[in-house]
Amino acid sequence: AHKPVRGRTPAPNEQPEPRPAGVLRLQGSSGTRWRHRGQRDPRTSSAKHKKYIDKHSAEYRLRRERNNVAVRKSRDKAKLRNLETQHKVVELTADNDRLRRRVEHLTRELDTLRGIFRQLPDGSFKPS
Repeated sequence: AHKPVRGRTPAPNEQPEPRPAGVLRLQGSSGTRWRHRGQRDPRTSSAKHKKYIDKHSAEYRLRRERNNVAVRKSRDKAKLRNLETQHKVVELTADNDRLRRRVEHLTRELDTLRGIFRQLPDGSFKPS
């Protein structure tokens, strides 16, 4: 008999998923996955089979030191990127303010010129 997949009730006329002999079905949040018998379950294998690490060995200390340097470098780079972004925001905000003032000035100038042209008698302005 086919067991329903957890969290889902199969339709009455639904056939069970076909699978080759010796293959197990894994049900996870991302859907059904398959693995062969004898293979480790990838969801649990890393947590149960940790290698012993001698924290006093020269190799471990060297790896830790290299990692610490890499972490420091990465954090410094992120801080620099953040500062550059903040400077860019200030610069762009100033540019936006300058451009808004220019648009306001040009709009006032256009309104003034329109007013002048409206006061001209019809036909007195002939474009060249």
